[in-house]
Amino acid sequence: MMPFFYLLQQVVRLQAGEWNILGPEPGKAIVWFSGSWAFNFLLITLAVTPGSQYLRQKWLVVHRRMLGLFVFFYSTLHLFAYFAFLLEWQWRELGKEIIERPYLLLGVVAWLLLVPLTITSTKQWQRRLKRRWKKLHRLVYVTGLLAAIHYLLQIRSSWFEPVLYTVLLLLLLALRLWRYKQRTC
Repeated sequence: MMPFFYLLQQVVRLQAGEWNILGPEPGKAIVWFSGSWAFNFLLITLAVTPGSQYLRQKWLVVHRRMLGLFVFFYSTLHLFAYFAFLLEWQWRELGKEIIERPYLLLGVVAWLLLVPLTITSTKQWQRRLKRRWKKLHRLVYVTGLLAAIHYLLQIRSSWFEPVLYTVLLLLLLALRLWRYKQRTC
């Protein structure tokens, strides 16, 4: 939650008249910041299982649910920041925006996939869904790929960060696929 409190502090300072805290376009800075942290937490969440297996640290798995909830929190903040600061709640403009910027649709689909994962993240839902729970929660891989494409399609000048995030995501997914193939052979 520290990134959120940092962002909140910056907004309060901005409201107090301290300009240039979030740069010349504070709305864009908030959208970027929240999206980056959503992706950071997504990568950390996906790194928990391989990390616990390779490092033999089972205690890491206990924190996976909380990390997943942070993914949802920051991606929801990202979505609302976009609607509030960039779209300015002009819902009529949304169709035009999606046509001009198809990455928006990918981001919304990624967020929509996070909704059932968040709702069913409790022990009670695990018991209720049994084996289907694991299958459902594999949607996080699709979500990660959609988020990576969402980020890559926004490259204007600096390509380093979107490509780095995508490479890290692909490495984590490759690790899981390799581990899965080892278990099934």
